[in-house]
Amino acid sequence: MFNAALTYLQLFGIGVGLGLAGPCLLACAPVLITYIAGKQTTWKRALIDIFYFLTGRFLAYLVLGYLAGLSGTILRQFCKAGFIPVVKVFGGVIIVFLGAYVWLGSEHFSRLCKGRSGSAFNLGSLFILGFVVGMFPCAPLLALLLEITLISKTPLGGMCYALFFGLGTFISGFIAMGILSGIFTWLPPKVLRSKKSNLVFRTICALLLIWLGLDLIFKFYPHTINNAGAIN
Repeated sequence: MFNAALTYLQLFGIGVGLGLAGPCLLACAPVLITYIAGKQTTWKRALIDIFYFLTGRFLAYLVLGYLAGLSGTILRQFCKAGFIPVVKVFGGVIIVFLGAYVWLGSEHFSRLCKGRSGSAFNLGSLFILGFVVGMFPCAPLLALLLEITLISKTPLGGMCYALFFGLGTFISGFIAMGILSGIFTWLPPKVLRSKKSNLVFRTICALLLIWLGLDLIFKFYPHTINNAGAIN
C-alpha cells in the first residue's frame, strides 16, 4: 500500500515537472497561447479556454493509461496502427479552423455560424484539440507508459497511474499557461491600439496557427507519396 502511494506521488511529481518545463508545456503552449493572443480575449476567458484544452489532454492520458494497463501489446499496436496519421490530420484540421476563427474575429465567426454556435465550436474544438495532442505521446510520456505497462496489473490500475500523472501536468500546465496567457492578453491592448494593428496582429497569429495545422496534416503525406513511388 505504501509503495503504491509512493508511486502515485512520484508520477504526480513527474507530471508537475513536465508540465512546468518540459515536453508537455512545449508541445501545447505555442498552439494554445498563439490562439489566445490572436483572439485578444480577457484573461478569465483565456483561463476557460486553457481549462477545456487541458481537460481534453487529461482524458487522453487516462485512455493511454488504460491501454497501457490493459496490455503492452495493445499499446504498441495502437501506436503502430494507421489510425495515428488519421488523428494527426484531424488535429491539423482543427488547428486550421482555429486559425480561421482568430483571423475572422469572434463577431464575424459568430454571424457565420449563426448565434451561439461559434462559442460551441471554440470550446468543443479546444477540448478535442487537447485530446488529440494528448494522444501523441512524447518521449518522456512513452517511457512513462512503458513503466505503467510493467507495474500495473489491471487496466484500471494503469488508468490510476495515468490519473496522478495527468493531474500533475494539468495543475502545472494550468499555472504555466495561465501566466503566459495573462501576459499575452494584457499586452495587445496596451501595445496594439488601432484596428489596423489589431488586424495585423490577428493575421500573424492566424497564419501561425494555420501553418502549424497544415504542417501537422502534410507531415504524413510525403511519407505516403514516397511509399507509393517505391511500390510503382
